[in-house]
Amino acid sequence: MEHLAYRINRRLAAAIAFAAVVAMATTGAATASASTGATQVPPLSRSTAWSPTAIDARIQWQVEMILSQQRASGAILHGSGGVNVYFGNSAALGLVAEGSSRSLAAAERWHDWVMERLNRAPDAQGASFTSYDYAIRSGEEVATQGYDSVDSYAATTLSVAAALWRSGDPHVRADVASRAADYRGIAALLVSPVPTGVRKTSGLTQATVRYTIGYTMDNAEVYEGLADGAALFTGLGLETDAARLRAAAGASRAAILGTLWNPAAQTWNVYDRSAANLGGAFYPAGMAQYFPLIHGVVDAHDPRVIASWAHLTARWPGWTRSLLNRGEAATPMAYAAVALGHADGARAMLDDIVARYAPAWRYPTGCDATQCQWWTPSQAGWTIRTLLLLRRQTEPVVQ
Repeated sequence: MEHLAYRINRRLAAAIAFAAVVAMATTGAATASASTGATQVPPLSRSTAWSPTAIDARIQWQVEMILSQQRASGAILHGSGGVNVYFGNSAALGLVAEGSSRSLAAAERWHDWVMERLNRAPDAQGASFTSYDYAIRSGEEVATQGYDSVDSYAATTLSVAAALWRSGDPHVRADVASRAADYRGIAALLVSPVPTGVRKTSGLTQATVRYTIGYTMDNAEVYEGLADGAALFTGLGLETDAARLRAAAGASRAAILGTLWNPAAQTWNVYDRSAANLGGAFYPAGMAQYFPLIHGVVDAHDPRVIASWAHLTARWPGWTRSLLNRGEAATPMAYAAVALGHADGARAMLDDIVARYAPAWRYPTGCDATQCQWWTPSQAGWTIRTLLLLRRQTEPVVQ
């Protein structure tokens, strides 16, 4: 554990660095805006932009962005102008990882919002313990009666609950502990077969009760969510539940490795009936290549990860400049890059993102470039986690 004085000094230095980074970005933007009308920021100096205190400043930038999109109810908005539980969970995981009392409180408020709106009774597709998307109509949050998926929403909700528990905050832990029955219901979605759940006979999960495809990205998140849920139940003293989720996580991992890895192509399939076509658009085939890594199905030394990353970056050599032919930056790819030892590439991508979006981090539209449409709390959450991973590689070890 770091000494208190070191932690205080680091936070003070981060605040100073944050102000300096904002000033640099604002000056650059004002100069560019005068001639182009667009918000543009020149790349930050490599000599000053990646010190531990500068990384902390970048983290604070993203924390502020997420908090600016949190409603009084606790809901976190997304680029659509509505509320999406999956993307809000990504933002909350970044806040919990950052760890300040303000971030933790915001993440807890978000999680409370999600749990208070849980569909405990059967939803429109007949499943229980699901979460709907919400639209903002006349200032009110209105359930759309639908969702993009069941498995990813449920899995990431368990991951947020586990992250809040790991924070160690007594108030937060009491809040989480009071919801154990709901977590059991959410987990049941991921371990039970249709129609009460989304588990397939293959061991994969399908996206919804009615949509039978098992996606690589979703299933990687499910593996992590089940593993996180098992750890949470252990912390709550519910070892029978924990053992059930550990077994389910193991089954998910086995199914992912046995069904979704394509040994001939040396890439991850997009889903259980389709090989990846990296020659097409970046999403979903490209993104699927690093989800098993960032969600813990395999580690950075696994030859499958190394091979699929090589194919991915050969197809998209401009990835460090966010040139991925999609509507928003792929910040989880930067996280994967750091995990794989390609920190320089990750830093280059994050510098490019700053150049595109800072200082306003506009929402929902961010810049004129065709590859850059909006910056979202979900992207900010992944950026925080990536920056924390980078910081751990640079900050001194404190005895």
